[in-house]
Amino acid sequence: MTVFWNTWVIVFILIFLAFMALVVVKYWRIDHTADKDKTIETFDGIDENDAPPPRVFYLSYLIAFIISAGFLVLYPGLGNWAGLMGWEQSDDALSSPITDLDIQMTPLTDLSLTALARNSDVTNSGELLFQNHCGACHRRNGQGQKHFPNLIDHDWLYGGTEVDILHSIEHGRHGAMPGWKDILSEDQILKTSYYIASLQRRNLNAPQVKVDLGKEIFMQYCSSCHSDGTVANTDIGAPILSDDIWLHGGSIEEIKHTIEFGLNNLMPAFSEQLSRNEILAIGAYITEQKDQYDVKLAALDPESVSRGEYLANAGDCVACHSSESGERFAGGLPFKTPFGTVYSTNITPHLSEGIGDNDYANFKAALFDGKGKHGYLYPAMPYTSYQYLTEQDTQDLWSYLQSITAVPRQNDKNAMIFPSNIRMGLLGWNIAFMDTDPLSYSAPEHVQLNDHELEQWQQGKYWVMGLGHCSECHTPRNLAQALIPEKIFQGNLIDGWNAPNITAQELYEDRWDLESLTDFLHTGHSSKGSAFAGMADVVKNSTSLMTRDDIETISRYLLVGDLHNTIPDGQKQLSPTGFVAESYAEEQFSAYALYADTCGACHGEDGKGRDPIAPTLLNNGIIMHSDPFNTIAVTIRGLAPTYLDEERNFMPMTSFQNVLTDSELAGLISFVRLYLGGREEPVTAAQVKAVRQKLEKAGFAGNLHTTPDMYDHKDTDINID
Repeated sequence: MTVFWNTWVIVFILIFLAFMALVVVKYWRIDHTADKDKTIETFDGIDENDAPPPRVFYLSYLIAFIISAGFLVLYPGLGNWAGLMGWEQSDDALSSPITDLDIQMTPLTDLSLTALARNSDVTNSGELLFQNHCGACHRRNGQGQKHFPNLIDHDWLYGGTEVDILHSIEHGRHGAMPGWKDILSEDQILKTSYYIASLQRRNLNAPQVKVDLGKEIFMQYCSSCHSDGTVANTDIGAPILSDDIWLHGGSIEEIKHTIEFGLNNLMPAFSEQLSRNEILAIGAYITEQKDQYDVKLAALDPESVSRGEYLANAGDCVACHSSESGERFAGGLPFKTPFGTVYSTNITPHLSEGIGDNDYANFKAALFDGKGKHGYLYPAMPYTSYQYLTEQDTQDLWSYLQSITAVPRQNDKNAMIFPSNIRMGLLGWNIAFMDTDPLSYSAPEHVQLNDHELEQWQQGKYWVMGLGHCSECHTPRNLAQALIPEKIFQGNLIDGWNAPNITAQELYEDRWDLESLTDFLHTGHSSKGSAFAGMADVVKNSTSLMTRDDIETISRYLLVGDLHNTIPDGQKQLSPTGFVAESYAEEQFSAYALYADTCGACHGEDGKGRDPIAPTLLNNGIIMHSDPFNTIAVTIRGLAPTYLDEERNFMPMTSFQNVLTDSELAGLISFVRLYLGGREEPVTAAQVKAVRQKLEKAGFAGNLHTTPDMYDHKDTDINID
């Protein structure tokens, strides 16, 4: 302390003591003038009298002054005065305390984190320290959150050895990635994002050429740190990009944001705040949590996990529980309903963001009863179908979901209107609309099946009515958004497309057979045309990952039918003629000329398609369908490639929204449906207008120059009846 401050402190203390002494002396001298019978003030009937202070008051002050003076002489207190006792701060027992942790660590000879992780006293202390110093960022069990890594897996940015872990805690880490927004164009960044996402074999709505171009850009600008993206660089903390661990978010938009703006991550050093033993205890707790998670994973039956993955694919769980181009099973996909928007949830085994705190009973209750751990679920979750799973399949599905990577994506908040936002009310919905009777696998009465066909039909019913939950999209709903069982598979409008009628009657009339339907469901392509829109996603994420034998059972069940789903006696089948001589007659010439000008270049002058340019329209299931909605919608919306098969992705289909009038479209579609689909009922201009208005209201109507790029930023604000 400088001479000035030393003098100032001494003078201030002495003045203060003198002032207090004068105050005491003053009141000591006037003490005899006090009159205990004199009332000074009255408060609520209570008198305050002028009684003298008790003698013990003055005696206490005298003792305090003596002790203070003695303290200031013997110990530091007056500026730089060290005191006659020569006491120093280091002599204070609290300056270097002997804690319980130090006592616990003293007799230990093996201070490796592996050994310490087996010492419950040390890990208990480590847990408390972790909660105080690390839990806010890495969550209470160390699984991390967005931007803050998971500490209980084996993917450590700077290496996961004990030396690396202790170094990270003691000295911290500082990782930086430059932003490329001012160097790369938006298109280059998008292509690079596609390449990075493709490294984990994720299904992308992008052609392979974009991925290949993205790789070239990546190798030019990013490989110095990330190599080709399949190896990690622990020296600088550059992560591996080919796994499913995304510290800063793994959707295309989040990957783009990371590339555009870069990163500047800082992990603080704790060497100054924590002792060596405390750092060891934290490392031991992290190791214990990691070991416990490894034990949990090792306890899972590999066959059950493998079967569960197959079942998750069959149930298309990833389609709903992943946001648009987002991380698998991390939730965030919006479902627009008449009652508001509900978002799918994170079903990865993350303790705080996912279902890591659930047990099998919680999982089964959600799957069978629509009862989540924190309230009843909205029926956007198809528990009305999943209730039919067998016990073994349910356990296998649970095992698989316990084995996948824990994604720290927080669930989105639902935006449901009153009273739909009251979860307890969903119990009433279940009571009123949920049929809990078990499925009947008795042979249908309206057909004769041999033993093999019956076995296929029964297995197909299990897939279709259970995990496949086909009825959830293809069945009309009532005002309460419950399925109408008497109209099962009769079609429903979803996202501006018609999930078409797939009753046995419709499939029979449109000449679907076991081979064509199995081809369609298994590959997305068949002699009856190709899948598009939502059905293409189903094929991509679900049915293409099942065995052909299982898909054949699904086809068998759909073609044969069931209760409320039969083929009427005498039902005729359509027989499209194709473009015969009559098609070119004078009275039809204008219609064919319009077809040739608008459709023929891609679909062929004969309507049989041009592989790999465009699919066949002759015998096409959508052209032949009794409801022309999708045929009309395709001409107004256009179509992006499905990217199901690189060899048969087909070109984008141009929208005719601003090219043909309602009357022209009606005439063109009627002509195509008559000769290529066998449908004699003409499509009217009023029908086209009605579909156009619906699509325009929802923002789905396309433009003349529709390209794949238009689908990279799809409008998710769906507003359609």
